[in-house]
Amino acid sequence: MQFEGHDGPVCSLVELGAKLVSGSWDGKAKVWDTSTGQCTATLDAGAHAVSVAALPTGEIVTGSQDKSLRVFRGNECMHKVENAHGDIIRTIATSTTSLLTASNDNMIKLWSFDGVEMATLAGHQSFVYGVAYSDDGQKIFSSSDDCTLKVWSTADMSCKQSIVHAGTVWQGCPLPNGDVVSACGDMMLRVWSCDPARFAPEAERTTQREIAEQANIAAAQKGSSSVAMDTATDISQMPSCVGKKNGEIKCFKDNGVVYAFSWNQGARQWDKIGEVVGQQEEKKFYEGDPIFKAGEYDFIFDVDMGPAHGMRKLPYNKGENPMVVAEAFCNREQISRENTDQIRRFIMQNAGVDDGGGGGGGSNSGGGSAPSSTPSPAAAASEPISEVFPIMQPAVFKDGKFEQLQAKILEFNGQVDESLRLDPVEVGHLTEGISKLKMGVTSELRACQQEIIIVKLGQWPKDKLFPVVDLWRLYLAHPVSSDLFKGSDRGTSHILQALDFIGADVNGPLGLCAARYLANLFIYQTNKYAAFDKRELIFKTLSSALNTTNKHTKVACMSLLLNIACVLHESSQPPKAWDLASAETCARLALDFLAKAAAEDEDAKVRAVLALGSLLPRDRQGQGTVAAKCKDAGLPAMLPALETKMGAKSVAELKKLLGV
Repeated sequence: MQFEGHDGPVCSLVELGAKLVSGSWDGKAKVWDTSTGQCTATLDAGAHAVSVAALPTGEIVTGSQDKSLRVFRGNECMHKVENAHGDIIRTIATSTTSLLTASNDNMIKLWSFDGVEMATLAGHQSFVYGVAYSDDGQKIFSSSDDCTLKVWSTADMSCKQSIVHAGTVWQGCPLPNGDVVSACGDMMLRVWSCDPARFAPEAERTTQREIAEQANIAAAQKGSSSVAMDTATDISQMPSCVGKKNGEIKCFKDNGVVYAFSWNQGARQWDKIGEVVGQQEEKKFYEGDPIFKAGEYDFIFDVDMGPAHGMRKLPYNKGENPMVVAEAFCNREQISRENTDQIRRFIMQNAGVDDGGGGGGGSNSGGGSAPSSTPSPAAAASEPISEVFPIMQPAVFKDGKFEQLQAKILEFNGQVDESLRLDPVEVGHLTEGISKLKMGVTSELRACQQEIIIVKLGQWPKDKLFPVVDLWRLYLAHPVSSDLFKGSDRGTSHILQALDFIGADVNGPLGLCAARYLANLFIYQTNKYAAFDKRELIFKTLSSALNTTNKHTKVACMSLLLNIACVLHESSQPPKAWDLASAETCARLALDFLAKAAAEDEDAKVRAVLALGSLLPRDRQGQGTVAAKCKDAGLPAMLPALETKMGAKSVAELKKLLGV
């Protein structure tokens, strides 16, 4: 049977049940019925070469030569990441919780199914042709034009081994027994194993190392960097190393520098050829802080914060998004967002990052693309340009005291009815699940752990639920949480339950935790739009919840309102219509809160104003209704009091949008 329909060479295939998905140089992905050979769907995947993969959810992922990453559900593109890489996306691999992309920009990236970037794996020195998960999900294998097969740990996304080959490694294929097969440009397949029982004879392994080493020394003299520093023999061992034949080449390391030597059979000595160039640049260690994790970085910049604060450390890795790193630095130092662009330019200048005309750089391990405040060309005629609004990063609550939270849950576990109590095995699953959440987005939660956290604990009475809901809030910071909002009901029961908790304890801890939970729904795309679809119910709950006496709940509620305002802007890209009714409701809630907020509610007031600012760029489509309401409510007169908290630039941008 033949499958005919592409207008260019077919370069990628994946099975999806009884269907076959193909990617082609025609910029299209096609879905085929394998029983009939008929094309059932054609997906616009970008330009030129297209790679394809299938998610466990049945969705299709494509990566293209135009650098974009797209997720399709049926014929509809649900998520699109522009410039997901700095060059063509070569291949895509998927697991039960995430996906990997490999690119000609020398990078591997980890993504959630929603298209949120979670990590960047930097280390290859040339094009990355292949990437794959091990069967147990604990390792990642990547193959590259730099002649290496690299082994990465999914626990911390660090490179654990770099296996040098005699030529380009085109693919690494994991086997069910834990071995991996590499396909090399020297026309050889090799099987690599951690099991000594399956090792090749020592002589064969030695020959493989020597062939690979000599091939890569020659490449290194031309600027390659496949020769690993840690595999070179220390020069102190040279007298005991005897060459096998005249002209044999071997590397020795002298004070951290690798040199190539040739064996002189007549003189029985190693003759120095020269330094091996193109070695990987030395990484620098950063001890870590609440924003930037501990580990090795390509750069650790010293940022002068002035006489009052002195120098501050800013870690940065090649391939990260300078804008996102700059924003994270501003958050850590608690300085105004108006400094972000200056810090971004500092990073790009000192790291040698090409602006590419857009100032975006690469992508960051902690989140999606850098926020963009410039409207699309289609909207430019009808929208005022602002460097600050709309706010494109959600206001969320990711920090948590995991140990105290677990202790409170275990305390309540001893107080609830015996039928609801966790047994020792379930307590073990809970402990392990909380530990996985603490590890971050790269950890993989088991089904039994999720069952305890979401279902079993959710049956507790309301007076014991606040630590459980707070744990759910932290669970929403993990990409696996999107599974709750992918079904036909899109997680409606979870959203309605949280809204009920706010009403039941608006001044207490349960209401606070539930409001923060709803704000955290905006971390991932699937969860975000599930919540956004219920915005009318959320507005109704907020209308009464904003009368709370708990200032922290006010901040959470205004964060939720701000997030909805941001999605209102995002979801109404022209030619889509502006949802004027929702915008007016959102503005009314923000202005009502500002009218009655106390002096101590400054943080909540700032978020209310940011919500209004995020509505204003599209407001011209609604004949300036929101701006008129803001002026009638006296918003311009409130802004000077908030300037210290918001920054002078944000206040100036708001006034410009309001036309005052």
